[in-house]
Amino acid sequence: MEMEKEKEKEKEKGQEQEQEQEQEQEQEQEQEQEQEQKQRQAQGQWIEQVQLQDKAFRFGFVLGRFQHVHAGHELMIDTALQVCDKVLVLVGSAQLEGTLRNPYSAEVRMELLRRLYGERVELAMLPDYSHENDHSHAWGSYLLKAARNYGRERAYQELDLMVYGSDEERAAWFAKEELNGVAQLALPRDRQPISATRLREALVRDDRGLWEQHVNEALHCEYDRLRGLLLQIPEYKAQAK
Repeated sequence: MEMEKEKEKEKEKGQEQEQEQEQEQEQEQEQEQEQEQKQRQAQGQWIEQVQLQDKAFRFGFVLGRFQHVHAGHELMIDTALQVCDKVLVLVGSAQLEGTLRNPYSAEVRMELLRRLYGERVELAMLPDYSHENDHSHAWGSYLLKAARNYGRERAYQELDLMVYGSDEERAAWFAKEELNGVAQLALPRDRQPISATRLREALVRDDRGLWEQHVNEALHCEYDRLRGLLLQIPEYKAQAK
């Protein structure tokens, strides 16, 4: 009986030690994250919800799948145009079309963007590094290399800004040294609470009113074409029945 009690005490003691170790590890991780954020702020590499002077940056980029472009995308691109001399819009997952998440071809997506922005932005296709959900450091390196090379080939100033929505942990895509000299401008998504998924759902339901609320008026004439393209995909066609 005594031996069983001793074993039970040792077991409880071991569990307490494990819990203490886990708590210590969590605290260390939190401290490391806080320190990393302070370092980024000190280096001018993290900008969020700030007022920026016009043309504070030389060359920036915006990445998106743009399936299809909506007011939230425009907020990011318009902000980049306000603060950058040159803006590159990278159309991601460019190799994909005709799927649930990527119904529209890169050509259609770029056509819509060009209709909105003309020659004010640079447009380029960016295929996935390996697959759509690959957000590894290798993907981050591939992304930055593509943006930097685009600028260097055209003798632009070095890349110095990335603009994106603040609900996306894009900083985790990059090794620390990869972002040297590149600031990050994170825009709160609640300023334009819409997603391409919701827009596609509106197209399937034939809810033109909701769709037009979040799509630039210059693209309203594209409603029937975009809905028709969407309903060619079996998954969406089934939803519309």
